[in-house]
Amino acid sequence: MEHTQADTIIGADVNVKGNLKNKGSIQINGTVEGEIRSEEDITVGESASVTGPVVAKNILISGKVNGTIEATEKLEIDPTGVVQGDIKTKILIVREGANFNGTTSMAGGDTKVAHVVPTVESEAAKEDDDKKDPSKAGFWDKNKK
Repeated sequence: MEHTQADTIIGADVNVKGNLKNKGSIQINGTVEGEIRSEEDITVGESASVTGPVVAKNILISGKVNGTIEATEKLEIDPTGVVQGDIKTKILIVREGANFNGTTSMAGGDTKVAHVVPTVESEAAKEDDDKKDPSKAGFWDKNKK
């Protein structure tokens, strides 16, 4: 999700009880208790805490959400993101370190799930693992050119 200037920003020191509805994008940095709905994008910042449903075209979670989430296009959960609730989306990206507890429903035509794990395993580490597993002994040696 592109990070653009939001039409509505809830600051880190702001506490809202009630529903937020906007045609444009919303950036949450504070605390919201209630439904948040946008026809565009919603970003839940690292310092944010949301209790209630979140509905938008694209949603980026870097903070905490306790409630259902419906992204008609794409949902991303960053490493600092914590989601407690059910998710409905077409495209789901869960970054390494993110915390998600709930169910996922992939809706619409082409659905995609990506769990981004930026891990690079060295050749030496692979050889060490193979030496521990007799069924893989010599695998890396046989395939080296």
